Amino acid sequence: MEKNEQFQVYFHHLMAVSGGFMGAYAILSRLEVFGSSQTANMITIIAHLVGKNYYDVLIRVAALVIYAAGIALTILIPRYTPLKNLHILSIFIDMAALLATGFIPASADPVMALYPFFFATAFQWCSFGSVKGYNSATIFSTNNLRQTVSSFTQYLCTRDPKALDKGIYFGGTLLFFHIGVVCSCLAYMTWGVKAAWAGILPLLLSLGFGVYEITLLEEPRKTKAPLPIRKPN
Repeated sequence: MEKNEQFQVYFHHLMAVSGGFMGAYAILSRLEVFGSSQTANMITIIAHLVGKNYYDVLIRVAALVIYAAGIALTILIPRYTPLKNLHILSIFIDMAALLATGFIPASADPVMALYPFFFATAFQWCSFGSVKGYNSATIFSTNNLRQTVSSFTQYLCTRDPKALDKGIYFGGTLLFFHIGVVCSCLAYMTWGVKAAWAGILPLLLSLGFGVYEITLLEEPRKTKAPLPIRKPN
């Protein structure tokens, strides 16, 4: 159980690399539009409504609907299909989003260009949400920063090993997210909007983790124990 839990931590942190890559790429290549959350988008929707800029309202409402669809599908797929583990599906969706976005020219509307990201990051957020009982996003950092600071502060005050473990977990997510940011910056400086395709590389490693998870960690749990042999009286 402990081995499986530690593997999930590694898997989570590896996906944070992809989350950081996609987050930085969206900001760098699409006029500082963040493709991994909806806070700024929803604020802008209201601002455009007040300003009666209805065309931009429609573009951003569509982004909100796409993001919501990514969240909803993480509930619907396990409920109505045999697929219960969404990790590999999420990785393939991320790959498809990066591939598609790399073909969209820099001159395109920045919000529309990130439609694939809105869907993929929402799906990833809900697919890789909780490890060791800690809810940690792999696609943005605000809560991870809060949890890191509060956990380490609590440890300094109480010397509680659980607080230290929590701080290390959330701090690791922050670290790997920003490793992805560094990779994204370097790729964008070299290839421009086509740098999205470089984001597929860490996902290939994540795919290996996903296959290992299903074949070596989950299958033994699905194997039923043999029925006991009754001895004759």
